[in-house]
Amino acid sequence: MALAIAAVIASVVSAGATIYSSKQAADAQEEQNEIQSAQQKLNDVSSARRKVKEARVARARLMQSSEAAGTSGSSGESGALSSLNTQLSGNLAVMTGQANTANALSAVRQDLSDSQFVTGTIGAVAGVAQSIFTQQAAKIPTASVDTSVQGSQASGYTGSAFSSWANKQ
Repeated sequence: MALAIAAVIASVVSAGATIYSSKQAADAQEEQNEIQSAQQKLNDVSSARRKVKEARVARARLMQSSEAAGTSGSSGESGALSSLNTQLSGNLAVMTGQANTANALSAVRQDLSDSQFVTGTIGAVAGVAQSIFTQQAAKIPTASVDTSVQGSQASGYTGSAFSSWANKQ
């Protein structure tokens, strides 16, 4: 009896340790995802600023060369400026898409971590339940049934019906 109680206690302690460890791992994964997300946002802001700066420099060069050539305000200059604006908008849209993808991946990783925590908790609880049920099953008395020939004959069965059938075959 004491051994059974010790086994159940060990199982409960093991389950508690598993749940605690799983929770720490899930928390660490969440913190890692938050740090990666913040780093990605910083990279995105920096990259967007760099793209805007490059577009301004290109616009200034275009306007300067247009002034120098005497074509300032022409349709060529307007078309070139529009093209620069379109390129900048496209680049910023791609960066936004990449940021959204990174955020979605981070959320999926967090969901996976949460699911693994729940799975570990369920497994630990199942282990405790199995241990308890195994210990309880060991306490259930079993009937001792004599299956020997002597036991059969003692209960009135002689086996002659089978012997006579077997001899006829």
